[in-house]
Amino acid sequence: MSDCSDLIGRPYRLGADGSGPEIDCIHLVYTVLERLDIDTPAFNPDWYTAPKRQIIRDILSWGRRIERPEYDGDILLLREANWAFAVTWQTGILYINRHLGKVAWAPAQALFDPICFRTKGIY
Repeated sequence: MSDCSDLIGRPYRLGADGSGPEIDCIHLVYTVLERLDIDTPAFNPDWYTAPKRQIIRDILSWGRRIERPEYDGDILLLREANWAFAVTWQTGILYINRHLGKVAWAPAQALFDPICFRTKGIY
């Protein structure tokens, strides 16, 4: 099982790809998926400004909609002021805690009504 615990507490900065100390929500998901050896869709910088419908359409070309996250690597869109990406890891969710400005982990049931996806071919 891949360890992603080193990501917890990393500072958030929009557009940060994680090559330095900072990371954003999209690159957090990509980093976790890569560590889990899950193929990722091509990165689309338009996701920073794209409407929710476009983001969902892009993810559905690579994955499928699921009712709730259950496996490491499931992707979530969190309903915040702006949509934010998150990812399932260790029966919880790695996400950007906007109040702390850092990557955090929370039990999956602690996050309200996310839109969830799983890569095609996984489970």
